[in-house]
Amino acid sequence: MKMLPLLLTLMLAGCALWAGPDAVPRPLAPAFGEYRDFQRDLTIRLADGRTVRYRVALALTPESSRISLLDADGKAVLTYQQSPGRSEISRTPALPPGLSADALIGDIQLAFWPRARLERMLRPPWRLERLDDTLRLYEGRRVEARVSFQGPNPKLTTIPVYNARYDYLLLLVPPGLSAPSPPAPEPD
Repeated sequence: MKMLPLLLTLMLAGCALWAGPDAVPRPLAPAFGEYRDFQRDLTIRLADGRTVRYRVALALTPESSRISLLDADGKAVLTYQQSPGRSEISRTPALPPGLSADALIGDIQLAFWPRARLERMLRPPWRLERLDDTLRLYEGRRVEARVSFQGPNPKLTTIPVYNARYDYLLLLVPPGLSAPSPPAPEPD
């Protein structure tokens, strides 16, 4: 009977080895590097067909970043604060549970941060690739997220971001502009 716990431990350890390594956590970008303060309307199309809408408020300085997702009443459902040596993400139950707070923040950064700032955060297996107007974030060989820039001035156009891991589409729209209805993203 004393051998049973030892045998179970060895079996579970073997199962853990077969499962393979966990995914490397997605890195978030350092501070934006400049003073910026702007907002975008955000539509998120979830894999189950639901659509949720928020306002994204970004307050950026050379040393710090604050990104907030606000509901229709202006209440924060997700907040990311980053300053030297510290970063914090807080979410409320109003944010759908299937949405990863880290992935949302990372996708917003992918859409707005300068490429050089994004690349500072990346270590293998992560990498960025740009082809024409599309920027892809890879974890190894797998596409994590894809941004399709719709014109030369992102301040004036909608920016779609497809997150392949969580299978949702973000549409970041300048306030006052109506969101286009792009087709469902195609797998890479």
